[in-house]
Amino acid sequence: MKDKTSLVSGTDSMDVLSGFEDVVLRQPNGTAIWQQIYDHFLGLIESNFLKAGSQLPGENQMAEKLGVTRITLRRALQQLQREGHLTARKGVGIFVRSLPSVFTVRDDRPFLENFNAHGKEVVTTTLVLCREAVTTAVAKKLGLLENEETIRLCRIRSADDQPLYVNTKLFPASRFPDFESVYASRQSVSDVFKAHGIAKYHRHETRISGGFASSDEAELLKLTPGTPIFRVNAINHDEQSRAIEWTLGSWPLTSVEFVF
Repeated sequence: MKDKTSLVSGTDSMDVLSGFEDVVLRQPNGTAIWQQIYDHFLGLIESNFLKAGSQLPGENQMAEKLGVTRITLRRALQQLQREGHLTARKGVGIFVRSLPSVFTVRDDRPFLENFNAHGKEVVTTTLVLCREAVTTAVAKKLGLLENEETIRLCRIRSADDQPLYVNTKLFPASRFPDFESVYASRQSVSDVFKAHGIAKYHRHETRISGGFASSDEAELLKLTPGTPIFRVNAINHDEQSRAIEWTLGSWPLTSVEFVF
């Protein structure tokens, strides 16, 4: 059998399929067929035969090469996705997880200054920017009255056409009368703060929890529903300890490492 460490970066479909040569799936031997496929895939990933970021062939090709049904193959692939070894990009295919980006949590810094995507260009896409009546939950978080207005900003950060982070930010509208016009120039919330006299701000609280992507999160992040994700819940304060921003965000589990 071929040395699984011999392939170079840029593994193509034929290289990946060669990793299934001489594979013998035995039933019964105490281990389910899908589990044997899972074990073999995991070995290919851990030995670096399957390179980080490389795309797998189509399910039909892999199932035919292994001599199993797509249902059996898919069960193994889904388990690898749940554990974060593989990432499914909706409408594109299944990829081996890439080296995670690093997000350093620091005060007074724009997102891109805190974010290391290992040389990949990070693109910001604004989905929603609007003003709306405050809800009870938002009023409590931002210290607002129930008749006040908030600004809601929803964005996606992507690299190489793969979404890395989706979030919703909420701001007290009375503090930022020119939010839209300032934000339009560079899509920078830090610029908005500075334009409204907030030279410094700090992270009052950051909560990070684990979970599984809902259908809405999966749609935005181009993941399979149920893929492991991080959820971030953070509040920023100005120098007078007044809440100026509440952020709720989601990251694919394997896309980021947080540094505090």
